[in-house]
Amino acid sequence: MMAYVTRYIYGTDKLRPNAFEVRGLNGTTTGIIHCDDLAILSQWLKYITDNVVGLTSLQMKLFNRNFPVGERIEYMGWVNEGVINNHISWQSYKPRFLVLKGTEVMLFDSPPLNVTGLTKANVAYKVYQTMFRVVKESETVDSRQHCFLLQSSGHEPRYLSVETRQELLRIENSWNAAIVTSVIKLGRKTFAVSHHGKTGGLTLDWQAGFSLTEGAEAAVIWQYKFSQLRGSSDDGKSKLKLHFQDHETRTIETKELECHVLQSLLFCMHAFLTAKVASVDPTFLSSIQQA
Repeated sequence: MMAYVTRYIYGTDKLRPNAFEVRGLNGTTTGIIHCDDLAILSQWLKYITDNVVGLTSLQMKLFNRNFPVGERIEYMGWVNEGVINNHISWQSYKPRFLVLKGTEVMLFDSPPLNVTGLTKANVAYKVYQTMFRVVKESETVDSRQHCFLLQSSGHEPRYLSVETRQELLRIENSWNAAIVTSVIKLGRKTFAVSHHGKTGGLTLDWQAGFSLTEGAEAAVIWQYKFSQLRGSSDDGKSKLKLHFQDHETRTIETKELECHVLQSLLFCMHAFLTAKVASVDPTFLSSIQQA
């Protein structure tokens, strides 16, 4: 339980030919296991991985008995994070234990062994303010495959890798479930913005969509459903344009806003839109994330 099997030489992007090792939750290792037959190597990898996934899933269920809906764990497992070292020209890799729980994505140096341990993450981001993106094979920075990026507003992106395509798909599907849970639990989020020189609030609401309010009484200036958004553009600093389609006239109406926490707004907007798509058709969402 909480172990992982790897074919990579520890800390690198180099695969061992016809060999693997199993590393335990406390860093212990079986040592390097060599197989002369590739078919036998594949069998060992499958049997060990299946056992680890099964035991980890059981542990998740035991943990989740302590949490209400909306705060439960969607995923637990090992990933490797690319770490840039100033003294060398390439990145090394460090094992991290990834947990998707409720509204948070967390990284641990060692797996949490009890409920209290889940509160002691080395890194924790809100799912609704974090972008998840699978790295295309042509975009990987080295020989490691099955990579993805996590970037939270105000933080540097984290480059992560897993052993197999199947594990990457498990994380992707769990992320889609977690983002729906996270956004529904959040419900709505308001950002301070400027609209035509006036101070206002742009609200993202799971049920109602987009709305802009102004003044002390929070008068609604305009409101659109998420499905009416046809596109957006920004200057990477503070200015944002939202392009909505009017239901009746079918014309495109552009709303220009300024926001001092633009990246946070964009990430949150992406989360709400992703959750809407995922709640309707998770299969479609997975297909467009791979495109």
